[in-house]
Amino acid sequence: MRSLGKDAAAVKLTFLGTGTSVGIPVIGCSCRVCVSPDPRNRRLRSSAWLQAGGLNLVVDTSPDFREQALRQRIPRVDAVLFTHSHADHIFGFDDLRRFNTIQNQKLPAYASPETVADLRRIFDYVERGEELPGLYRPKVDFVEVRDRFQIGPLSVTPVPVEHGPKTTLAYRIECGGRAVGYAPDCKAIGPDSIAMLRGVDVMVLDALRQKPHPTHLSLDESAEYLARIGAARSFIIHMCHDLDHEEAQNRLPESVFVSWDGLVLEW
Repeated sequence: MRSLGKDAAAVKLTFLGTGTSVGIPVIGCSCRVCVSPDPRNRRLRSSAWLQAGGLNLVVDTSPDFREQALRQRIPRVDAVLFTHSHADHIFGFDDLRRFNTIQNQKLPAYASPETVADLRRIFDYVERGEELPGLYRPKVDFVEVRDRFQIGPLSVTPVPVEHGPKTTLAYRIECGGRAVGYAPDCKAIGPDSIAMLRGVDVMVLDALRQKPHPTHLSLDESAEYLARIGAARSFIIHMCHDLDHEEAQNRLPESVFVSWDGLVLEW
């Protein structure tokens, strides 16, 4: 695990996973990225852990969330933000119940109204039936997100982005004068949303592969949007096995970096 930034950081962002929905290596694939000895080419499904203002936020619970939480030794979760309800971003949801036990409290889970409806449908057992001795399920308060909101000292702004037919949110998270933008799945970002993301210190953006894709940004498309957003440092995420870490890095501008699992940013 490598740390970038100042020692006395007010904000810490950990990339729990940086891969697309199938992860890297891909099952049954022997391409050069899937068999690469470079550990940065091994990618669990995308999710992130943000530490700021004395709080621990998780963005999305990928199917690999248990492994990610164990690897990074996440001690607690004060809130969860969901970008959308695709399987690779929510199917680790059930592992939140361990943090209920550790903290003896419900966890707030923030998402768009559409995503909240999907979470309630897919994980219908969470709110169904009475509490019984020995029943072990996530205890969550779903919060529908429409406008900017506060989580303690953190200001969170939902930023709509285009990603196929699903309502997908990026997030701008601010604390102590520092800001990060996080948009792991998108194909297009409208002018209003770009304006909402300008001024962040760190921007994290989808870059699936080199070739264009109908619902995800390509490497070049991502770099173009990142230039318009203009963060001091930017990182691409949600990559498939079309992108080798070192080769992709060599194609990017100086202020744009390829993320990897376990990368920690501090500022």
